[in-house]
Amino acid sequence: MIRSWPATGLRVAGAIAMLAAPAARAQDAASAHDADHWITRIAEALRIGDTMSAHAHVDVDKPGRDDDFNFDMQIARDVDGRTTRTVLEMRETGDTQSIVTELVETPGELLISWYWDIQKRRWIRIRGLQGTDPFADTTFRYEDLWFVEPSPRRKGRAKWVEEGGRRLVEVESDPYHYYQRVVTRIDPESGLPLSVRFIDNTGAAIREQQYEKITLADGRAFPTVVRLRDLATRSATTISFSDVRFGQRIPASFFDLSVIEDRLRRGADPLPEPPDLRDGTPPAP
Repeated sequence: MIRSWPATGLRVAGAIAMLAAPAARAQDAASAHDADHWITRIAEALRIGDTMSAHAHVDVDKPGRDDDFNFDMQIARDVDGRTTRTVLEMRETGDTQSIVTELVETPGELLISWYWDIQKRRWIRIRGLQGTDPFADTTFRYEDLWFVEPSPRRKGRAKWVEEGGRRLVEVESDPYHYYQRVVTRIDPESGLPLSVRFIDNTGAAIREQQYEKITLADGRAFPTVVRLRDLATRSATTISFSDVRFGQRIPASFFDLSVIEDRLRRGADPLPEPPDLRDGTPPAP
């Protein structure tokens, strides 16, 4: 049997609903947290604090020009205390020689990059790199690829937005470097970034970045395609990741410049496939 409320009960219920609505809206707004919270969520979702190995293919498209190029890349990352070392072996399609570089990142300090000079046959050190410096002659910056955390974006605002019927979090940074702001849209469930829009100091949008093809890597969601488009030149760079593994033990020798140099001089693969040492397999010589 359905019972109707007395008039007094209806008035009380209405009053409760009116009081609850502002509280619910305030709670909903507060649940967006702040920029600092969401940058932490992205870092956790992308697992930048874990050791990592992966393969990648990079396509650089420059419309109206004849200098498009693509290259394959192997990545190995080791996290030791506060210091992160990332070794990258890059080989352009059709080339027989690899470009090898190692990036050293310590929180609160500028980046250090070592690269093997093919002509001089020796290591060259570059100090004082910033996260906003270009990576490998592409339109990506180091921070765009999370080789270094874009910590300046922690200072900003976060809010809920609707996009394509989905409820997302949008983080808008305070001004830093040559950006008036950087706007990042995030999947609140996974914590993964979905898109980033870069606005320069004049207020013009200069670059757009998309994270796509979310797949499972070691049982957790991970974007295996990252696209970046330069809105002024219309050039586009696409990085497609494969064989992504996290938390794998990687021998210290893989990050030892003298060992890498020895392999380069012998004509051996400078960055062989990291073995999985969890079963006691010895490292490759």
